[in-house]
Amino acid sequence: MKIKLMLLNIKAIVIALFLSIGLIQPIAVYADEFEEAVEAVNRRDYETAYKMVVPLAEKGHAAAQLVLGMMYFKGTGVEKNIVEADKWLYIAEKFGQEAGKKNRIFVERQMNNGQISKAHELAKDWLKKSKK
Repeated sequence: MKIKLMLLNIKAIVIALFLSIGLIQPIAVYADEFEEAVEAVNRRDYETAYKMVVPLAEKGHAAAQLVLGMMYFKGTGVEKNIVEADKWLYIAEKFGQEAGKKNRIFVERQMNNGQISKAHELAKDWLKKSKK
């Protein structure tokens, strides 16, 4: 179980990195929902990937939150939205994704203070609601 979680974290980091630079390489096929979303990204079917990643991110899947944040940042499968990107990267960081923090810092360098405050406010609201 620990190894599978670690592999998912590593895959999420790799996907986020490849999304951020526009490169995706095919990876092995797995049955779970996150892996299916990864497959959609590999096919460059970003709209499908987005539709699959959102429910996982909303359920607290940190790797999906990281990928969703990067999708919003790059505008892959969804309209580019830097505030939503930062929100999801902040949430991913709070759920233990170290890459969430690193990507958030990168994204925030391209934001103004108002955008950062809004993203953090949205993330904190989401985190409060997710605990209920």
